[in-house]
Amino acid sequence: MQVEAENDKEMEMETETETETEMESEMNSLSTSTSTLVAEVHLNQNTDTNSNSNVATQIEVTEPKQQQQQQQQPQQTVCLTVAEKLRRFCYIGTFDVPIFAASTLDLTVENHFPILLELCAQISQRELVECLGSVLGAGNAEQLPRRDEALLVLAVFLSTCRDDKERTAARGHFPLLVTSGKDLLLFVKFVKRVQSLMKRKTPFSRTIRKAVIDWYKLQPLERLLELWSLSDCEYCTHRDLLFHCHYTSEKFDMDILAALRLIFTPPKEVILWPDHLHPLNDFKELILGIAQVRLAQKPEEALPIVQQLHLGYQHVPRILLTDPQLLNILLPKMTYDQLLETWQKFLNVFKVHRNDQRSYTELFFEESRLRDANVEPIRLLIQESRVIKRNRVVTRGVVPAVQSTFMNNLYKRSFGLNKANGLRLHITINLEKCYMAKYLNGRWRSVKYLDAVLAFAFGYYKSESQVNVQIWYDKSGKLKPLPWTPIMTVDEAKACCERQQVVKIKQTLTDVIDNALNDASITYDAFLVLVPCATRGNPNNNSDELFRRLNEYRQTRNPNAKFIIISLRENHGSMAYSKERKENILELCGISEQMPRLINAFVNGKFV
Repeated sequence: MQVEAENDKEMEMETETETETEMESEMNSLSTSTSTLVAEVHLNQNTDTNSNSNVATQIEVTEPKQQQQQQQQPQQTVCLTVAEKLRRFCYIGTFDVPIFAASTLDLTVENHFPILLELCAQISQRELVECLGSVLGAGNAEQLPRRDEALLVLAVFLSTCRDDKERTAARGHFPLLVTSGKDLLLFVKFVKRVQSLMKRKTPFSRTIRKAVIDWYKLQPLERLLELWSLSDCEYCTHRDLLFHCHYTSEKFDMDILAALRLIFTPPKEVILWPDHLHPLNDFKELILGIAQVRLAQKPEEALPIVQQLHLGYQHVPRILLTDPQLLNILLPKMTYDQLLETWQKFLNVFKVHRNDQRSYTELFFEESRLRDANVEPIRLLIQESRVIKRNRVVTRGVVPAVQSTFMNNLYKRSFGLNKANGLRLHITINLEKCYMAKYLNGRWRSVKYLDAVLAFAFGYYKSESQVNVQIWYDKSGKLKPLPWTPIMTVDEAKACCERQQVVKIKQTLTDVIDNALNDASITYDAFLVLVPCATRGNPNNNSDELFRRLNEYRQTRNPNAKFIIISLRENHGSMAYSKERKENILELCGISEQMPRLINAFVNGKFV
């Protein structure tokens, strides 16, 4: 009997080792497939002096010999860690190079999964939660362009982490990182793609199921009811998600379970008030009112309910927003972002009613609302370009003047009403005559190059107190001040740029830092360079020389200085950047509404 028992134990040990080897082979197959995509070895986060010295010597091999002695000391601390690469991905969507190219496409999981799989295997749960907490936190909402990349990192870690303790600890922070219903559905979408890439049969792992159930359990009742009340709530998606997570076998509080079943209940059944909704009797009037609004076929049917219950824009179905009387009730409660999202549709609704249209447009020009919303000029310029179609046919004769539109007037009014960040900026602009009348490339081809320059440069000039604006003026590469004044309007600033008559320049980015080094009167926090394309003036088409000059400025003047390039007429990077060291350089390609947020986040050290 003892021999048989020992044999049984040996068989169990063999089966366990076989299963472990199978899992290792599966993960190894994925990692080997990613080795072709990721050729460089990521650095560990050890603080050992020997490892740091080895890394420094590896970096110094690629640099000129005459620069080794100058950069030997600072390069020991410029290596990117795994957490810094993930944080950079959360902001600009890239891991190795500091380049942001504006895009309107959804995040493609297949393109980033191999590198994310490797990075998530090298980071601990504590470091990951700390990284994602700083990115997805409520205090960082004004600096994060979008939440997609951070939620993808969380989805990959929870789906691929092999350490039970690490995975369980990260799952405990899930309700704090995923803060809304939209975040939850977006996270689940990424998880399904990751499961498919891992060639797993189920759409969710056990860890994901537990995390989703815990998220619903920990939500306050008022938040679940608010989630149901939104007109853009995806009820079927929430229903399918809970069924896939086997929520019927879980124990919920009676009111929470009633709120979840409310999400699944069609409006026709909600009006009948079935038994499973009795725990929500305290909110019965509001729930019945919203259900009746959703069943309304005409705006006139929903109008008295909206007035009685004081419902907002987010509670009314979009199909009913065609009546001026209903819109007049909703407009005072709408946020400035909601006004900007709906201005084209609402202007068409008020087209016949001129008095209502005038009062509607006056809401945008209220200085207090515009200042509180902190809307950047570049965002309003993009809004204006959405309704402009550039004519490619050139006609002869007198070209009639284009009438100023409502959004164009709002764009001009917004300068100087943004919140100051307290930055000391050095702005350099390329004002060559050959680019002044040209348009941008890519999506916003109806925006002129000079208008984009003014939206960024003059916007910062009017909002910040210490801004020095310079331009290249000849082939020597030297800079001279642009004669702007604080009392100028944007039209006067544009005319000032056109009067410079710059014919040909030598666009060298290092001259920008040399100009700042020679100016001892002020120390700058960031350098902002606005050019059509940053490929001109870069030795060997890489960032080595620019990094060396910036590093010199950081050592002697400001250790936190940053260098930002905006290539307005490009859709890709203009030079080769280092993939391992922190160069404190960021290149933005094209224009985007998120760029002011990225600039503020980069200057404030949110990512490298």
